Parts: sequence; C-alpha cells; structure tokens
Amino acid sequence: MAISSLIKAWSYIQFETVKDKLNKKSFELSSGEAFEKAEQIRKDGLCVIPDYYSSEVCDAMVAEIDRLIAEEKANVWQDDEGSDTRLYGSHLYSDLIERFHTDPFLIEIGERYLRSELINSHTLGAKLIPKMNNLGSGGGWHRDSVFKKQYKSILYLTDVDEENGPFQFVMGSHNKSTIYSSIKRNGFTAHQNRISNDSVNTFLQSHQGFESKICTASKGTVILVDTSGIHRGMPIIKGSRYALTNYFYPKHHFNQRQKEKFQKLF
Repeated sequence: MAISSLIKAWSYIQFETVKDKLNKKSFELSSGEAFEKAEQIRKDGLCVIPDYYSSEVCDAMVAEIDRLIAEEKANVWQDDEGSDTRLYGSHLYSDLIERFHTDPFLIEIGERYLRSELINSHTLGAKLIPKMNNLGSGGGWHRDSVFKKQYKSILYLTDVDEENGPFQFVMGSHNKSTIYSSIKRNGFTAHQNRISNDSVNTFLQSHQGFESKICTASKGTVILVDTSGIHRGMPIIKGSRYALTNYFYPKHHFNQRQKEKFQKLF
C-alpha cells in the first residue's frame, strides 16, 4: 500500500514540477520587500504582515460582509452547524472588497513565490460564529491541493485570539518531501487531503522540527500562505471572526473547467 502510494505521489509531483518549469516566468525585482516575503513563504509556507490595513477600513469591510449577507446578492453558503458563513465572489459586489482582490503588492509576492503569472479566481468573504460541534473554517485539517502549490492571502477584519477561530498551519508542510514522508511514516495515501486531529499529531511527532503555528493577530493583519501545506481554521469558541481570502492560481493551472466551477459559485 505504501509503495503504491509513493509511486503515485512521485508520478504526480514529477508531472506538476515539469509543468511548472515549462511555464516558469522571470520577474524583475521591483520590490525587495516582496522578494523577502516570497522567500519566507518558500521556507516556512507562511508569512504574516501585521497592520496591513487600517482598523477603519477593516470595520468598513465587516459592514460590507454583513450587508451582502443581508441582501443575499452574493452566493451565501453556510455549513451544517450554522457557524461558517461564506460569500463567494464577494469582490463582485463591493468596491471596497475589490481593493483587496486587486492588491498589487500581494499579487507580486505570490508571483515571485510561484514564479508564475497569477489569476485571482475570487475573494471569499467569511463570517465565523461559535456553534456546538463546529470544526472551524474549512471543516478541519486539510491541504487545499496535494501536488500543486497554491497561494492565498487572508485578511483578518476582526481581532483574532485563540478562541476566535484563528488560522493554524503546520510550518514546512508545504514542502513536497512531506508528501513522501507522511506516506512512509504516518500511513497517509497519495491523494490524502483531509487529515484527522490524531493524524496531524502523529505527523508532528514523527517529523522532528515541525510545529503548528496558531495565527492570532489584530484586525488588519494579512496572512500569506501556501495552502498545499497542512492547515485549518481552529474551532471558534467565542466572539466572531470576519475575514477575506484571495484564491490565487498560476495562470497555467487555471483552465476553463476551473473557471466555470468558480463562476457557478458566484
């Protein structure tokens, strides 16, 4: 079983690596700061920028999310517990949210990290509130994709402590070597993207030097992350958590089928 999964993982990783190399772009170094942040993501899988947006702008964006939920103009999705409310394509209905959607600095960082032109498929507006048995944003530990790198920018619109459902990330788990090691050491399958709490704990115990980072931060903080790494939104215990998330894809990965899939959500 492990050998079969290792062979499958190797073949998929090689395929995606070749495809990325064939579509690799060179970018002039117009911003040293963007380069540094891209390299931090390359090393850890995560980069946090505090105070990127002002408190006033964040409060206005919260009001926009509440307005869109009330007016039901955007596609409103809610989990079974009623804890996680999502607005797909929220940038299409708010000029203020559109500013975050098109933020050039965040795009530049992602393009330097992935060495590719990026397409932002949409900006997700989200409101999280405590409900019994909620799993947190994203429904527990997972990888957004197993074999493809993926870049997201997450903006906290409210202050987030450990009880407000913060983003949590296993540092270094975006590296493809962890796909092989998790198969050999932890019994993961080649395509496994959903991971139980026990499996994450076992992964951390068997991978020396790896740790999970809980991203508590004040409103206005932006989290830049490769979500091919293991991550989750922690279950929310109290208060509420508002956030915006940009979903970026390398241009050569964003085909017509993906485009149509997201358009159906809007």
